[in-house]
Amino acid sequence: MGKGHEQTYKWVMKLLKGCDFDRAQKRLGFDREADGALAVDFLGRRWRISHNGVEAVTGKDTDDGVFEVNTRSVLGYYALSEADCEPEMDFYPINHFSHGIFEGGGAGYGDGLARLFREATGGEYKRFAAGAERLGLVFEKEREPGKYVWSYRLFPKLPVKVVYYEGDEDFPSDIKVLYDRTAPIFFKFEPLAVLSNCFIQALCHAARAG
Repeated sequence: MGKGHEQTYKWVMKLLKGCDFDRAQKRLGFDREADGALAVDFLGRRWRISHNGVEAVTGKDTDDGVFEVNTRSVLGYYALSEADCEPEMDFYPINHFSHGIFEGGGAGYGDGLARLFREATGGEYKRFAAGAERLGLVFEKEREPGKYVWSYRLFPKLPVKVVYYEGDEDFPSDIKVLYDRTAPIFFKFEPLAVLSNCFIQALCHAARAG
């Protein structure tokens, strides 16, 4: 019996063998390879999704094996999604989609999310901004002094907003990741939470790389 994340990916690979890639391409915005496999850009790398699994076409694996396996799983989950809708561009924190089941500040959420970014950036907005650009986020605006809004497409049909609050002598820096209200149509809450953690880890890694 393998670890939980490994078992999840094996289950996703099994389901991919029966995935209708024609329908997935049309509904979910994938590109298509000459041999029929799906292709998509995700977290700074180009990925290929076939009936045999998920593999990176460009870029190198990180040293985090759990992150790599989870990344492959969420790519598979997106290909398997039955969603057929467009983004509504109405954004909420991930806790909004848990229906009260999940609350608190664990890693990747609430205070835990802010701590991760403070560790990765030293609480400096310039380091966050450099990492965000490196990963491909697009700066939208400074909504008010010290509040910066960035946008990103995790998947062709799944946009997110990242809101960074610059700290001062009284309050530490803070950050919020907001998901389009259609996110739970594409992902059940558990894989959406895994997707969220993958995005956060990738953004922290990009910030440290500067």
